[in-house]
Amino acid sequence: MSKDILVQTKDLSRVYHQGGQSLKVLQNANIEIYSSEIVALVGPSGSGKSTLLHMVGLLDTPTSGYLEVNYQDVSKLNESQRTKMRRDFIGFIYQFHYLLPEFTALENVVLPQMIAGVNQARAEKRAKEILADLKLDHRFDHRPARLSGGEQQRVAIARALANEAKLILADEPTGNLDPETAEEVFDLMIGLVRDQGVGALIATHNMDLAEQMDRILELKAGRIISY
Repeated sequence: MSKDILVQTKDLSRVYHQGGQSLKVLQNANIEIYSSEIVALVGPSGSGKSTLLHMVGLLDTPTSGYLEVNYQDVSKLNESQRTKMRRDFIGFIYQFHYLLPEFTALENVVLPQMIAGVNQARAEKRAKEILADLKLDHRFDHRPARLSGGEQQRVAIARALANEAKLILADEPTGNLDPETAEEVFDLMIGLVRDQGVGALIATHNMDLAEQMDRILELKAGRIISY
């Protein structure tokens, strides 16, 4: 069975201009991310990992080069179309969970679905299923302050998958957790991503975790040096 190409870049570059100086953060990056594969993005701090994730996630725009997401030339999308793609096609997981503190774990996963137009009953049903898959069925009614760090991050993972995203972008998703909790959360996240046939690009400093993924991309000084 052939796989869909979720992301394709050609000579993608990002240069920031400040105080009369140019900082080349990403240079001529060529990558492809396919459905049902999990790709690690590794490299030292400042190598361009977050910049690449932000461009693929349509949160930033390239200075030059070509970016295609879901077979669409991103440069031809207006802001409304970009917003719709972020909402419907891409799920984001960050190092910090960014949960809404006044809402329960269940509500944090329900809300993005309702914003996308899903009715409350259906949204709650999907939220409960995903949270249960992440072993949080006993935490539906708990607000973030009553959850451990690992539990909060699992809610964030559930939220990223709630709208049936086809592409998950994760930036150091276990970076704030102790090693044992990080491994547990990583295993649950990878298992759920694989079960749902989703593609993922995951930035990490942890090579032990990276080596458990399907493929490793390495960034050094803004360049992809292995593929």
